[in-house]
Amino acid sequence: MSRLIRFELYKLCTSIPAMLFIAALLLYLMSSVFSEEEANVRAKYAVWEGPATAETFKKIHDRANKINDENYDLSGQPDSVVSFENKAFAHLFNIEEAQTFKAQGLETLTNGLAKSGFDERDRGLHTSLLEQINLDTIQYHIPAEKAVTFTTQAGVAILLFPLLLLIAFIYSKERVSGVDQYQLPAVNGRTKLLTAKLLAGSIFLTGISLVVHLGILCLAWYRFGTIDWSAPMQVMDGLTNSPYPFSIGQYWLVSFGYQTFVLIVLGIWVLAISFFVKTAIHAILWSSILMGVPLLYQFVISGIFFPETKVFEQGILFFPSRALLTGEVFKTYQTINLGIPLLLPAAILLVQVIVTLIVLKVLYQTSRKRQVV
Repeated sequence: MSRLIRFELYKLCTSIPAMLFIAALLLYLMSSVFSEEEANVRAKYAVWEGPATAETFKKIHDRANKINDENYDLSGQPDSVVSFENKAFAHLFNIEEAQTFKAQGLETLTNGLAKSGFDERDRGLHTSLLEQINLDTIQYHIPAEKAVTFTTQAGVAILLFPLLLLIAFIYSKERVSGVDQYQLPAVNGRTKLLTAKLLAGSIFLTGISLVVHLGILCLAWYRFGTIDWSAPMQVMDGLTNSPYPFSIGQYWLVSFGYQTFVLIVLGIWVLAISFFVKTAIHAILWSSILMGVPLLYQFVISGIFFPETKVFEQGILFFPSRALLTGEVFKTYQTINLGIPLLLPAAILLVQVIVTLIVLKVLYQTSRKRQVV
């Protein structure tokens, strides 16, 4: 079995598209993730580091209003200086907004009336999570935020999809041509070959996920030296209302594990498509639909074809390609009622595990029953 797995990995890793993808990925990371102006922004941010009090934020607002007043004398200061300061303020205001969301959330939960036992447990869980979030300090976090934002939003998902299409192409081409059945025509042999392909694909995708995350991490260290990852994830743009008491570093680690698992699930589903289609073109087409439609939902079809309801917004995240965007999965407090409140990220993984087990059962049954060409 180990020789089969190594052979399948060899096919994936030595394919020209895979090598070109990895090279392009590293170039993209080097060229576009971090701004050369970050040192200037850091200098403006550092002035305000310390306790995140109401008095501090009042001074920040006063300063922001002053430098953006059209009557303010900017003689002797280039426009870029004001721009750097405004960029620093944008990140500082996220901390204040997160404090507001936390205070409002706790007040609402305290004053709310539970209508059922589930509501009581749900409120207790939400309250416990919010109380653990510490937003008392202003600390420079922008490099950590940018590194994590890159790996938790649409950019990384789009970069990973070509590899999934590569898997669909390679495996469907082999199956349609009969090469895989020629290699191991016995029933047990076909089962072993399918297992080897599943394991090789999972190892390959895990490795690519690791390359992406380590690549961005090494680039951040190279550009900025030692980075403070201890700021709460709520200071990140778009996550100010998140209820999860993670630091940016903890969120990065959780996101890496979550994305890697979801990527493996997606790889298994793509392999299943390639197992049943008639041509490699069909495998690429159906795999593109499986991955692309959920990903494009928010940008193209949500407001036109579907109502923007909480149920549908939750439902779309159960598709693996959408769940890769962990910035959305961990964005707000959402639970599923299973008698007990099950947090949305856990519910997504549970559903994907169940569906994947069904897919695997069908795959193995079909593999053993399929006639040799």
